[in-house]
Amino acid sequence: MTDSRLQQTIATIADFYNGCKVGYVGHEGYRKSTDLAKFCKCIDELVALGYIEPQHTTFLDLGCADGRVNVLMSYFVKSSVGIEIDPEILAEYRQRKKELTLELQRENLLQPPDNISLFKGNSLETSTYDLIENSIGVRFERIDLFYTYITLHDLFAAKIAEEGKQKALYLVYGFNRILPRYQGLEILIPDVASQGIVSLYGKAES
Repeated sequence: MTDSRLQQTIATIADFYNGCKVGYVGHEGYRKSTDLAKFCKCIDELVALGYIEPQHTTFLDLGCADGRVNVLMSYFVKSSVGIEIDPEILAEYRQRKKELTLELQRENLLQPPDNISLFKGNSLETSTYDLIENSIGVRFERIDLFYTYITLHDLFAAKIAEEGKQKALYLVYGFNRILPRYQGLEILIPDVASQGIVSLYGKAES
């Protein structure tokens, strides 16, 4: 990021959400939030290497929780889409985004772009993607970059390998030294930005 105002905006967003990090068992299983300060550095590298293209990339968080990663990614992608199975967790999105917006206004920083779309649903079910397509016109096979925080990572990988577009990217948060192998996907960057948190996979050419 070369724009100092954008840098300050992203840092403020990371600080805001990292102040309300979680890690507990909820109604739909274990929930743990992304460390956005480290994740920001990963985004920088992915943009620099051309894996993320701000005017073209469609991003999907397969378990978006309160939408914090979607808010952050909205500054770097064309469309920032999220799916969350737990309605109570998803309901936190609007209030937290409202609080964040006020803080950004006070600091005269950049507001989140109007390209965020979050949906309640199961990321493995076709009906969820039908809802997304009918709502915003985004089909599963048109998504460029998928993201997950470990949960169901192997099942998501299989779905991406089978149904994703050619050269679809899969960003998996939470692994360090031992990286899983997925049939139909290849490791592109084992440790994005050397942060020890995120690995990037790509759909292998058939």
